[in-house]
Amino acid sequence: MPSIKVRVLEANMGDIVGTLKGEVEVDGRSYRFIGTAFGRYGGQNIHVKLSPAARASLRKRGYNFEEIEVAVQEAIVRGEFSQLST
Repeated sequence: MPSIKVRVLEANMGDIVGTLKGEVEVDGRSYRFIGTAFGRYGGQNIHVKLSPAARASLRKRGYNFEEIEVAVQEAIVRGEFSQLST
């Protein structure tokens, strides 16, 4: 698994559900993702999905894009991301 850096570019948070737009850096290249953040019993949950172009590029470079998506989700839940200030 490569080292990643996660940046949240936009967050629109509601009372229960929020949407995220961001990018993940993998070996110096950035890939866009969209996500949904929601609170449930047991804690915060995040679901992210890389863009189709990002998935194809990562696959071509030999990475498992699903593992990257899970790593992004885990990083966001742990608070290990940077965010653009508004």
